[in-house]
Amino acid sequence: MKKLISLFLLAAFLAGAMSGCGGGGPPPTSAPAEPAPTSAPPADTPTAPAPPPETPAPAPTDTPVPETPTPAPPLGISSSAFEPDGEIPAQYSCEGDNLSPQVEWSGVPAEAQSLLLSVHDLDAGAESGASVPQGFIHWIVYNIPPSTAGYPEGMPGGSTLDDGALQGSNDFAQFAEEGETFPGGAPIKLVGYDGPCPGAPHRYAFTLYALDTVLALPPESMMAQVLDEMEGHILAEAEVIGVYSPQR
Repeated sequence: MKKLISLFLLAAFLAGAMSGCGGGGPPPTSAPAEPAPTSAPPADTPTAPAPPPETPAPAPTDTPVPETPTPAPPLGISSSAFEPDGEIPAQYSCEGDNLSPQVEWSGVPAEAQSLLLSVHDLDAGAESGASVPQGFIHWIVYNIPPSTAGYPEGMPGGSTLDDGALQGSNDFAQFAEEGETFPGGAPIKLVGYDGPCPGAPHRYAFTLYALDTVLALPPESMMAQVLDEMEGHILAEAEVIGVYSPQR
């Protein structure tokens, strides 16, 4: 009996020992670790727009920019002897030396074939009936070369000037004879310049015409003939006016 009890206790002791060593099952395994979440932008986060494509610069061209042509100056005439609308000195009149005053001009059109210069009394009251007023003619020079830019004081009488221009007969030729003189003692030229000789203050127009032709006229022509020939041929005209008041 005592032997059976001892065997029983031994068996119980062995069973307890084995139980203390972990028993008969496999050791528990730990769960695998979950991967760390990756950070992603929120679905509603706006993205920056792509920059627009650059516009290419225009290629330089060698085409020159046309220049605006400078307009040609207008035809003009002046005299150093008197101001526009000023008093004409007595030396240029029938009471003085009967000298032609200095005249000069500029702005002659390139297409001009000849120039024409006239001096007439605006207050004489005469009209030729043509497109250009005649008045009382004191000087007429026609077929002046376009290269001539004026005349000095004291131009001579006679039918032809040194530049080839022709002088016409002035209106004194209708009333005076060759060899007669003015009150101041100066000879009356009849062909060329003969100065103012009014009984009251009068205005005198020095007029220059640019023509597109050379007049087919002989020297010493009268103004009426010149007017007929120049009709329809005037390219440009200019005028300066002086006043003469009689000294007597």
